[in-house]
Amino acid sequence: MEAIVIAAPVPAVRETLRSLEGDWRGPAAVTESSCSRPAQVLNRSSFARYRWLGVRVDVAECVTWSVERYGYAGTVVRAHVWAEFRAGLRARLLELAFSRLLGGVARDREHTRSELRHLKRMSEGPSRAGR
Repeated sequence: MEAIVIAAPVPAVRETLRSLEGDWRGPAAVTESSCSRPAQVLNRSSFARYRWLGVRVDVAECVTWSVERYGYAGTVVRAHVWAEFRAGLRARLLELAFSRLLGGVARDREHTRSELRHLKRMSEGPSRAGR
C-alpha cells in the first residue's frame, strides 16, 4: 500500500480523484462503499491485456483508494493495488515471471506512487488556492 499527504481538504481531493480516474485507466467499474469508520473508499477494477514475448496475458487489476482527513486541513490518500491472473498453470507461470523476473511488483508500486504525486499536484494546484 502506498500513501501520500495532501494539503487540501477531503472533498477537494475526492473531486480531483474522481476527475482523474478515467484518465489513468480508461473505462472501468467504480463503486463506492463506506466503512465502519469515517474513511471514504473508492474501489476501481478493470481488465488489462498485456503482451509479453508474443504471449497474451489477461489480468484483473484492482485499486482501493482511501481518502481520510489528516490534521486540520489536510488529506491522506492511500492506494492499495493488486492484480489477479487467470487460473491455470500457464497463468501461474506468467504471474511468477511478472513478479520475479520482470520486477512487476516494484514497477506497479512506483507507478502507484507517481499517480499519488500527480493527484497531490492536481489537488494542491493554483486553482485550489482560492477555495
